[in-house]
Amino acid sequence: MSIIGLKAANCKNCYKCVKVCPVKSIRVSNSQAQIIERDCILCGTCLEQCPQNAKTFTSDISLAKEFIRRGERVVLSVAPSFYSSFAVDDAKKLAGAVKELGFYAVAETSMGAAYVTAEYHRLMRENQMKNIITTCCPSVNRLVEIYYPSLVDQMAPVVSPMIAHARLLKKAYGNHVRVVFAGPCIAKIDEARDIRHNNEVDAVITFEDLQDWFRERNIVPEDAEPASFLNPSSKILRMYPVSDGVLASLRAKGDVSDWRLFSVSGSKECRDLFAAMERGELSHCVVEVNICSGGCVNGPISLKDEISRFSSTVKVEGYAQFDNAEFPDLPDTVPMAMQFVDRSEKEDIPDEATIRAILSKIGKDSPEQELNCGSCGYPTCRDKAIAVYQNKAELTMCMPYMKERAESLSNFVLTESPNITLIVDRDLNIIEFNVAAEKAFGISRREALQKSLYEIIDASDFQYVFDDKQSINDKKVAYREYGITTMQTIVYIAKEDIAMGIFKDITREEQTLENKYRLRDETMEMAQKVIDKQMVAAQQIASLLGETTAETKVTLTKLKNMIVFDGDEQ
Repeated sequence: MSIIGLKAANCKNCYKCVKVCPVKSIRVSNSQAQIIERDCILCGTCLEQCPQNAKTFTSDISLAKEFIRRGERVVLSVAPSFYSSFAVDDAKKLAGAVKELGFYAVAETSMGAAYVTAEYHRLMRENQMKNIITTCCPSVNRLVEIYYPSLVDQMAPVVSPMIAHARLLKKAYGNHVRVVFAGPCIAKIDEARDIRHNNEVDAVITFEDLQDWFRERNIVPEDAEPASFLNPSSKILRMYPVSDGVLASLRAKGDVSDWRLFSVSGSKECRDLFAAMERGELSHCVVEVNICSGGCVNGPISLKDEISRFSSTVKVEGYAQFDNAEFPDLPDTVPMAMQFVDRSEKEDIPDEATIRAILSKIGKDSPEQELNCGSCGYPTCRDKAIAVYQNKAELTMCMPYMKERAESLSNFVLTESPNITLIVDRDLNIIEFNVAAEKAFGISRREALQKSLYEIIDASDFQYVFDDKQSINDKKVAYREYGITTMQTIVYIAKEDIAMGIFKDITREEQTLENKYRLRDETMEMAQKVIDKQMVAAQQIASLLGETTAETKVTLTKLKNMIVFDGDEQ
């Protein structure tokens, strides 16, 4: 089942997720973004930064509620960053609120961190690894296994505190106990489902899920009755969710020998680190690595905004100071081994000719035309071309190209239109003047753009449009000084406060109509002369035939009308 989903109706051509995704594990198809699950490291950046709320995620909240509804014994393992996410002045109040939900007990995941730190320390003492990459962050694990598989042997082969804690809880309370983990990380959902962990964690919920659950039950953590945590951990282990927290626990554990210890956080910094390690630039280093900048305390579902990340760190560090115990004894033993593997998939990379062919389709026929603006979400035009080849991106994602294309089409329509088209601003200054206008009014576009409309034609209709903000449709106007007659429409464009005039030249139609009327007049005049002549003859004929002159006139008049109006509708 997918962890990150999409609300298709909300996803609308912004490409923000492509821009922020550190590994570009997003395919754009039909102008909508789709997560490529096998490539995704589940850092949650796209979920956190989507401006249209088009990204969704699926947790195990329904499953956790079902465990409790069935009356099962359920223990909540809560990540140590909880203290920065929930408004409580006493951590035990959160434990009390959780128990009101029906949980059997609440335990701090940092107890599992004690066992993880002990394993890291053992690896340092054995001194068999070139470097030791700490593996608490499942997004880092996925990043190495999928994108930097050559570093798999430098990852500490140790499970995370979440898995270690779940094993401790099930050893203490029996395998029938249900362990639900709560934290600020969606990658933990995938980690819990990993077959390498044998399903020690029965469900994963986020701090956001927990907060919504409290609201649903009308539980206010700050007002809850305090309750105890199971196996409270020492202060140093509560530092795991902040930068250098793992390293601090190692130093507290004992001698770190001559290992060089440092921490790296943030997706870009992680990738830079791993690239340097692939080049062999580091040796005999223990590196604490977190995808989230500043550590887990700033996870994507931490309930804190970007500005609060500083105070979150301070709160967690302050909470750690409340306990003065040293590094705890570890009376129990649980399996801690973890095997990391190469999960990379080699993608087909196009040759140079193919890349250039793709780039040429978006008007980039030479390297000099490659803007590398990043508006498509990819750092360079070449990266975008490769993504197009791999069916991850679409040509139309190039904003400069689409803008130029739209402007080109717009200019083509405006320039090549057979209709006279001109645009003026509120002061009646000409701001657009097409080829048809140049021909009609005998002035170049360059000259026209330096003039006001009234210097060329009567501008009263345009002034009316601006004053009343009403368009004029199909008004016949003759410009006799230019020898043309037009059927003109003047449109008011409120958004830009401009008026656009579109004049259809109907000079030929008017001349044809005028010639037709002239022909009819001449025909009528000739018919009238015939009638007048025939009247004289008719009077003579009528006197001989006994017919009246009036009857003859009526007959001849009908004959004239038939001649004049022949072919017209009656």
